[in-house]
Amino acid sequence: MPFLIYTAGRVGIFLATALVLWLVGFRSWILAFAAILISMPVSYFVLRQQRSAFADGVERRVRARRELRARLRGDEPKQ
Repeated sequence: MPFLIYTAGRVGIFLATALVLWLVGFRSWILAFAAILISMPVSYFVLRQQRSAFADGVERRVRARRELRARLRGDEPKQ
């Protein structure tokens, strides 16, 4: 679920940025390029909590898979 929230936030920020730039008068590929450049740093700061939750979820899944592999091999899990 954190993946969907983070991704939707990124897409939403990009679309909002593109809309503002379109209203200002940007058109064509310049609109898309400028929206990407502006939305990237905005997303970095605005979606900090969502990105952290997403990263924590990925870390938990990786840790669980490592532990499962270790148990299936009969080894101790690596820390």
